[in-house]
Amino acid sequence: MLVGLPTERNQTDAAKGMTYDTGFIRGDDNSRKSLDPAVVKRELAIIRDDLHCNAVQITGGDPERLELAAAYAAELGLEVWFSPYPLELATDEILSLFADCAQRAERLRETGARSCSSPESS
Repeated sequence: MLVGLPTERNQTDAAKGMTYDTGFIRGDDNSRKSLDPAVVKRELAIIRDDLHCNAVQITGGDPERLELAAAYAAELGLEVWFSPYPLELATDEILSLFADCAQRAERLRETGARSCSSPESS
């Protein structure tokens, strides 16, 4: 799902970005033990300001963490790829994760961001 506030780049400019990991979930274990909102915001600002990116793919298995990072990225003016990662989930769990994340992405879009499906989440 693409979610991002319009950027200064025009349609012919390529997105310059990288992936931001909010943590992958396997069973009850999260690969990123904690996710401090202040750290997330600072790391995303580094991606924009120091690495000169205009886009970021937010990945992970926890919808709340994805939404938190995506909201900060959109606030910073980054184009955001909201990318839930269904590691070792059953089909019904994958559908539930994607539905939850789609609702969260839509809420961000309703704040003025634009949204569309990505190949990874189709």
